Amino acid sequence: MNNYNNFSKVKCNSKLSRKAIVIILCFIIHQPLIAQTDKDETLLIVNADFETGNLEGWKYWKTKRCEITTEAYSGQYAVKIGSERGLCIQETKVRSNSLYRISAYIKTESGAEEVQLVVSDYGGSEKSVSSALTEYTKVSIDFQTAYASDNLLISLIHPSGKGSGYADQIELTYLGDAPKPEIQEFISIPERILKEENGVSQLSNQKMDWFLNDRFGMFIHWGVYAAFDEGNEWVRHGEVYGQEYYQRRARDPETGFTASKFDASKWADLAKKAGMKYMALTSRHHDGYALFDSKHPSSWTSKKDLGRDFIKEYTDAVRASGLHVGLYYSPMSWRYPGYYDVYGNDVKPNVWGYKTAAWHKEDAQAMKEEVYEQVTTLLKDYGTIDYMFWDGGWLSQTVNPELERTFWDPGQYQNPDNEWPVKYKYITKEANTGKPLGIMGLVRKFQPDMVVNERFGWVGDVQAEEGGSSTSGDIRFEHYGEKCISLQKGGWGYRPNRPVYSFEEVAVYLSNCVVRNINLLLNVAPDREGVVPDNQQEVLLKTGDWLSKIGNGIYGTRGGPWQPLFGEYGFSFNDNKIYCHVYKGYRDLNSGKFTTQSMGNKKVSKVVNLYDGKELSWVKNKNNTVTISDVDYSLNPAVTILEMTLTKPVYE
Repeated sequence: MNNYNNFSKVKCNSKLSRKAIVIILCFIIHQPLIAQTDKDETLLIVNADFETGNLEGWKYWKTKRCEITTEAYSGQYAVKIGSERGLCIQETKVRSNSLYRISAYIKTESGAEEVQLVVSDYGGSEKSVSSALTEYTKVSIDFQTAYASDNLLISLIHPSGKGSGYADQIELTYLGDAPKPEIQEFISIPERILKEENGVSQLSNQKMDWFLNDRFGMFIHWGVYAAFDEGNEWVRHGEVYGQEYYQRRARDPETGFTASKFDASKWADLAKKAGMKYMALTSRHHDGYALFDSKHPSSWTSKKDLGRDFIKEYTDAVRASGLHVGLYYSPMSWRYPGYYDVYGNDVKPNVWGYKTAAWHKEDAQAMKEEVYEQVTTLLKDYGTIDYMFWDGGWLSQTVNPELERTFWDPGQYQNPDNEWPVKYKYITKEANTGKPLGIMGLVRKFQPDMVVNERFGWVGDVQAEEGGSSTSGDIRFEHYGEKCISLQKGGWGYRPNRPVYSFEEVAVYLSNCVVRNINLLLNVAPDREGVVPDNQQEVLLKTGDWLSKIGNGIYGTRGGPWQPLFGEYGFSFNDNKIYCHVYKGYRDLNSGKFTTQSMGNKKVSKVVNLYDGKELSWVKNKNNTVTISDVDYSLNPAVTILEMTLTKPVYE
């Protein structure tokens, strides 16, 4: 108001045009007629130009194979990423509900590889842009942060290759407030088209139904690493332990991996009480220790060390409990130097300092033979296996899909000209053709209905989304998916006295997955004796109690009929019911109401808060949205699920 008064006291020069006067007025009251100008917010990124001469700000736990270089675009320094797979990552805070542009100057050494700029964890789908040019090139990404999120994860990635990538001059520009969300109509759900790769087709929708209906599973990372308090499942790699030392400590009868209190039926009972419908136990992790009876002469197993086949005990108990039986298996093994040097003439970077040697090629072949023997054993000798979580099909801990397919023969058949042939006694041949079966050939022969993921050189029936970052973006229609996170904060394998995610956090993780049509596989980490820690059990039991009340909004549902809005709401449906998942970040939470998207000509007959069964008032608005009243968001502040019953199916 004072600005207007001050302007009224200014004598106007009659020579000034009316337009000029208006411009002066706008300037004085700080309300320009044009749109808000962009604002440089690069200062939100620590060391965005790398001119500190070090990786300050970028020393995130995922940053690896990165170093500072003087080969800069501007200034003195830039970051060099690689060779092989390298990442440079930083978490930062930005404005919520805002439009941004991020840019960087990137280049490669060879032009045959690429460098990627990636943004994620801002409430939308991960976005990336890349360049393979050998001269610094500016690339940029526009993105919109969610109303309920002020996070941003910036990643600079050199995916693979012998060369390196370079990045410099990261810039972040605020472009203004995000527009208000538009009202959505029912989305059209595309027909799933089965993919075929390497002679094997994905499972049909009918065979996948159980997996999508279950929605919630228990992941279990358990092995000899549980006896190493200083680390987790990667402890041998992280501490650079040799095999002899690692094995000796694992076998120690006092402090080693004893499994003295292991009872698979107790694990299954805990999973059921948690509301989980399937389980997946690590039959072998990257350290190569198998929890079953392997006949390969190089194998290291629980049967040899402890006289017990834990996978037999586990599969019998889980099957008897009525849960779906799942396993995890890692084809990679740190026990073989050849894993890093499959050709015997080009060793890749490794923590053990292995140097290239011709015998590494034969060593890699032995590693492959052990995998074929063990995978065949798991598929043949343990009854029906419903699910397999492959992990570690990459070689040298480097992503190289072409080499993975060449080496492992992951499809229907093995290549008769493969440079790493599998010995006859570890081969299974197809009856009618006599051809030796590849990994997926073995799967479809012995476990034809088993669901598998994509981490072993084949497209997979489902795709894994790993890690503690929030599940965001649109509904997954192109492929079925599964989010896996560890309940224990900091590693998948047991570590003593580690904090865990709260029940409320787990509830949001699960709901965020369901509204996007993917499963949640939640990991527990039993100790060296086989006991799941009390703090993990407590969260699981609270989750199970919650699911006993709101389970209809989770089990058997699909994501839709509208796209979710991160941190505010999402939807699932089943037959004639729509479930509204409302989060504590919902912008109208304090109103005690919730307004849906457009119902079109669909009619609502009833609305209920699933948690307490209370029927709620509602009204259909002129724009075909429905406003639900008297919602008690305090019953479960993390996520409230409202059940809307329609007079007809959601999709007819």
